[in-house]
Amino acid sequence: SLPLAGLNLPSSKPTHTNLLDLRPLPVSALGEPAWEKLWKFTHFNAVQTQVFHTAYHTDENMLVGAPTGSGKTVTAELAVLRLLRAHPGYKAVYIAPLKALVRERMS
Repeated sequence: SLPLAGLNLPSSKPTHTNLLDLRPLPVSALGEPAWEKLWKFTHFNAVQTQVFHTAYHTDENMLVGAPTGSGKTVTAELAVLRLLRAHPGYKAVYIAPLKALVRERMS
């Protein structure tokens, strides 16, 4: 039998962050004209806009769980750009879940 007397349960609050009704952030928020050309769109979507500050301006860890096609790859790229900008000489390893995604981003 496993003793459960000292078990600490998580709070009953939701573990997710609701998507805020934010105005889409323009890619010019990067402040790096060369990096703005990495994408074909002019504004980040709702998920990317919400996590932009944490991904691009801090070294905080974050977990983004969102549906397929919601912009998680771009969010990861923002974190890599942060690393390149804030920590010159550092390297990043990005592991993509699908070969097709890798081919798309590397072409």
